[in-house]
Formats: sequence, C-alpha cells, structure tokens
Amino acid sequence: MLSFQERIKNKENRLTELEEDLANYILKHKEEVSQTKIVSLSQKFYTVPNTITRFCKKLGYDNFSEFKINLKQELAIPEVTSSHKEILLKNFDLIDKEREMKVVQLMQKAKFVNFYALDQTGLLTKMYVKSLFALDNKFQFFEYQQEMKKKILSSSSELFFFVSLSGETPSVLELAALAKENKHKIVSLTNLKENRLVQLSDISLFCLTEEEEVNGYNTTDKTPLLLILQSLYYAYRGILHI
Repeated sequence: MLSFQERIKNKENRLTELEEDLANYILKHKEEVSQTKIVSLSQKFYTVPNTITRFCKKLGYDNFSEFKINLKQELAIPEVTSSHKEILLKNFDLIDKEREMKVVQLMQKAKFVNFYALDQTGLLTKMYVKSLFALDNKFQFFEYQQEMKKKILSSSSELFFFVSLSGETPSVLELAALAKENKHKIVSLTNLKENRLVQLSDISLFCLTEEEEVNGYNTTDKTPLLLILQSLYYAYRGILHI
C-alpha cells in the first residue's frame, strides 16, 4: 500500500496549486486530518467538498473515507518502520554500476572466487554464494580462517572477497592482508564508513545499515548487505546471458 507521501510524489507534476497546499497541510497535520470531516477540511481551504473528493481520487483513493482510513493506518505504523524503509532505499543509491561491473570483470577473469565472512554475515554470504555457484562453480565460501589462509597461500590468479559490516573484524583483516601480500585481487563489502578493510581492497563495495543491539544480541539489519550482493549476482548473471 502506497503511503500518502508516496502518492503525492507520484503526482507532484499534476497537482494544482490548491492541491499542493492541501497536500502540504495534510503532511504536517496527519493526525488532525485523519479525524476531521470533509466539510471542515474544505472550509479551511475556502473550497467545496467535491474539490477534496477529486483530490483523493487523483491520488488513487476511492473517496475521502478511504483516504482517512489509510491515513490512520499510516499513523499506526511505528516511526522506526519509516526510518528502516528510508535506509533501505538509500542502499539502492549505493549500487554503483560502474564499480559493480569492475567486480564482475574480476570475477569473470579469476580461476576461483573465494568468499569469507563470519557469524550472521557469514550465514547470509554463504547463502548468496550458493546462488553464484549455480551460475558458475568457480565460486566458493570459506567458514574457517585456517582453510582460507591455506587457500591464499596455495593459489594464484584467484579473487578473494571479504564481507564484514564493520570492516574491522580481526580475522578478516589478517586474511585480507595476507591476500594482498600474495598479490591476489581483493574485493570487500562493508558498511558505509571508514575502515581498515577498505584500505586493503582493490575494489570496495558498500551498504548502509545502522548497528543495533537488543538484550546483548546483535540485531543489526543485514538486508542492505543482501541488496548489494544480489545486485552483483544479477550483474554477473547478465554477462553470462542466463
């Protein structure tokens, strides 16, 4: 269901001056408007109820009553939901197609592409690598530091992909430094902030999420990480024409 603000944005070039004033008023006084009668609202703008009804229909509501019901539902949604949605939308803007294609080209050239991540981030990354493996069996996920270290030391012409939201995980940094010493190409995916993993990487990808902890548990939303990875998946799939 589209919010009132989203409906306004979709019609922003088709609203009359009166409708724009009406929209701005409603955005600032949602709770008040959700309780008011159509006659009272029309009088406030020195117009007639039919004008308000036409405005509601232009935005996709059946009538003023449906508009008020939807407005009340919006008010019932916790504010954190809107904030969460805003952060998710910002992650779409972080998808840098030019940089993404450079990573895809490295993947294409590499003999093997080796992923490493830990804990919850590791579980999500492992799931993502399974999707890549379905396209090409050169993709591998490593759960253990020693296995990854052995892979770095015994291979050549391979790509190492490290995923860490903080970009400061000790084992990740140690492995990335080792990969760099052994002349491997390194790609990283971290949260959008300065971190040491970015400094070790040939190409850095970013997502945006806010760190969160509840009762001692890390509850940071990992959805943004998957958005960036999934976009990379489709980019690689695209060059294979699958």
